[in-house]
Amino acid sequence: MTTSASEVSVCSHLFTVKGYTHTRGIGVGIAIESPAFDAAGHRWSVVFYPDGDDQDSRGHISVYIRRVGGTGDATVLYGFSLVDPTGAASAPEASKAPKIASFGRSAGGESRGIGRFMEHQRFEASPYLRDNCFTIKCVIGAVKGPGPPPLPVAASELQYDFDRLVVDVGRSEGTMSDVD
Repeated sequence: MTTSASEVSVCSHLFTVKGYTHTRGIGVGIAIESPAFDAAGHRWSVVFYPDGDDQDSRGHISVYIRRVGGTGDATVLYGFSLVDPTGAASAPEASKAPKIASFGRSAGGESRGIGRFMEHQRFEASPYLRDNCFTIKCVIGAVKGPGPPPLPVAASELQYDFDRLVVDVGRSEGTMSDVD
């Protein structure tokens, strides 16, 4: 029998954007950022791009987390959902599956998120946008527990593993999907 104990730290943050119609049209790549909050031993903010974060996400809203403080490496599980003002659970198109992201030793500036969170038309017709405002719920979790830190992998080994994966997938009978 093997036993392991881990500490899970989970934090959620609500970011309400008021006056959505005034944000629409500010331009691709221009963001509105929440005040900083603490989670998983670091400071974060939610970053909302009303017109998409880049040309590929034009016509969508984009949502990201940005590490704005803290030092050292950070690996977190994060997710976003839009909050229904009626209290109903978020529909699948308004809640994205959690993702794992690693942030380097720098004190901040790195961000991760979803460029094509929701199309403008779908978002603007949804129950999440009410009285020209909406709320994004961001959940960040980190696991702290026993065990050695992961071993670093040499860059030369990563290329070998990637090449081997591509060859193995090419031989398989299954299908391959892109993961956002």
